[in-house]
Amino acid sequence: MRALHRWLQKRIRHKPYPPKKLLRLLRLYPPIFFQRIVPISISDDFLTIHIKILPSLLTRNLNGTTFGGTLLSAVDMWYGTLLWQKCLHEQIPLEVWVERLDMRFIKAAHETVYATFHISPERWSEIRECLTTTGKGRYDFTFELYTRSGEVCAVGQQTLYVRNLALRPRQSSQSVNPT
Repeated sequence: MRALHRWLQKRIRHKPYPPKKLLRLLRLYPPIFFQRIVPISISDDFLTIHIKILPSLLTRNLNGTTFGGTLLSAVDMWYGTLLWQKCLHEQIPLEVWVERLDMRFIKAAHETVYATFHISPERWSEIRECLTTTGKGRYDFTFELYTRSGEVCAVGQQTLYVRNLALRPRQSSQSVNPT
């Protein structure tokens, strides 16, 4: 399994992919594969992704509902992945981190859970402008998780830190002066 994880990281990390190929690769990504988090579709402009969280023995708590940790994991990577691929397609080398993730659980999820993560074109323009001028920024995104029957089971907000590596490269640990 470790070899598959390394192989996928090598293939995905620095290369822009067409949406369908990226979708196939992400479906095999072990951290989400084993939690039964399935990306359903990615828009051609990399601004929207739809996912589902399938119920399974591994993602159920003693009450028969989906673990809150599974729901948090299901939210963690998608906005960053969309920005990362969008930037790669526009030749902007990007580093993106989840700085903060807050979720409020509203209703227990006894069935398949769905989510749509969307970045508006206006928001993308704002992010792109910041990345190409100042080189970094922090952005908040909101989300909702809902059941197959359409009931909202969780809502929240995620803060991403993004940095254009061409304008603001990583500092090597050797160049940092400890004094």
